[in-house]
Amino acid sequence: MNRENFPLLLSLLWVLAAIIITGGCVTGHPSLAGGFFVETVPSSRVYLSNIAVRQVNDKLVISGEVSRRNAAFSGIGHLDVAVVSPDGMVVGQGKATYSPKILPKTPGARKHRPAHFELNIKCKPPQGSIVRVAYHGKSVNDDPLSDFQENYAIPKQYDYGG
Repeated sequence: MNRENFPLLLSLLWVLAAIIITGGCVTGHPSLAGGFFVETVPSSRVYLSNIAVRQVNDKLVISGEVSRRNAAFSGIGHLDVAVVSPDGMVVGQGKATYSPKILPKTPGARKHRPAHFELNIKCKPPQGSIVRVAYHGKSVNDDPLSDFQENYAIPKQYDYGG
């Protein structure tokens, strides 16, 4: 190798390294999982990750992990899920609990251990549908029915299909 080609080779290596490093980064939502788009509703309390969606016969199986963003809150709640077709109609929805029921916290750690969830929704959504997942924290009062009234994953503007 001669000295004249060295700066060119070095430049190519830098470009290749930049492509490799940024190639794995995904910005924004929704992301693709199992042929469906996955969209997480932002939460200041939890971080939703590793969400997988797969169609098993007439059921849509959604699974993933829930982690605390900080140790300052109780970690008690559930997940709301909504399946929205490409034309904006809600074709399925459900609630998922995670295990363990109280999100683990790791004192002194930057990242807390995740809890796991899995939900089966009986529906066969069309290709290109969006699976929305949202954290729904425990309400202030202790009425267990009040926690399951509203589905936070349903978009504010959607087609009721009628």
